[in-house]
Amino acid sequence: MYRLTCTAVMIAALAGPARAFPTGDQFDADALASDGAGGIPFDGAPRWAGHTCASCHSNAPGRISLALEADQPALFTIGWQPMQQYHLRVVLQHEWAGVQYAADASNCGPTVTPYVPCDQNGFALELDDTKAHPVGTLAAFVNGACVPVGTVPIGAPVRVLNDGTAITHEGIPYALTAWDLCWTAPAAGAGTITAYLAVVDGNGGDGTIDFPADPTGDDVATGVVPIAEAGAIAPPAQTGGCDATGSAAGLWLVVAALGAITRITRFRRRAIAALLTIVSLGGCVHVRPYQRGTLARKDMTFDPDPGESQLDLHMQESREGSAGGYGSSGGGCGCN
Repeated sequence: MYRLTCTAVMIAALAGPARAFPTGDQFDADALASDGAGGIPFDGAPRWAGHTCASCHSNAPGRISLALEADQPALFTIGWQPMQQYHLRVVLQHEWAGVQYAADASNCGPTVTPYVPCDQNGFALELDDTKAHPVGTLAAFVNGACVPVGTVPIGAPVRVLNDGTAITHEGIPYALTAWDLCWTAPAAGAGTITAYLAVVDGNGGDGTIDFPADPTGDDVATGVVPIAEAGAIAPPAQTGGCDATGSAAGLWLVVAALGAITRITRFRRRAIAALLTIVSLGGCVHVRPYQRGTLARKDMTFDPDPGESQLDLHMQESREGSAGGYGSSGGGCGCN
């Protein structure tokens, strides 16, 4: 079992009135037409900019915690096995909000007269590889067995998103503090897989018959669980190629050579240039493909916003009558 303490991750609320998702199908519903999440599970994964349940469930006091459990504890110690199926359990610990309504879990909600609030709790979970892509296969766990998507019986407490990338609560039965699910690991080679999960302790008592899923004051806990690949071979030492993080020894050799070059006659400068090229390789390491992506980011370029630079140049030309860098000249007309 892998236990997590409550993480106080507060995300700025989305524009417009906050809406919770008491039923699992709302996570797939269109955000504009059906007041849904548009396929976003709000589990804190990087592909969703780290947004968690706290995006809607505001003012969470942070009194709860969560745990991720597995039927095979070796999952968290030795690591995941390729194509192995695991029975996982997400547990909401130290529930306090709405517990006064837990006893009425089967006799609450808008269909009950007089209206009785429900103890509405929930969760969301996904497992991603090092490139932030969901991996493996998720399924519900019902009556002691894993149930594939499409054959889950009505009333199952969990629901896999339509695209299969995450799993959430279904919304019923109410007052649940633990949810069971299945995850089948991917083929070998995926490396360390990270579980992103979040739980909500719904207070229920602030809801009304017109707005039963009031998210204000609910408690939220989030967690990140790295799971190594069992028996994975460590990556080889970096060799060849160049990186901006060159070694200090290589840098020292280059500086020493530059100091000596002033004492060399010009007939030997060509040889020294070749020597410097060889010496500088001491400050080079292999740049892996996923690292090269960092160098291609917009904020890593000398001119990250060419359009803005053109606008600045235009303003300079108009107000100063000067120009440069783009091969054009300014007339100083004062026009924008």
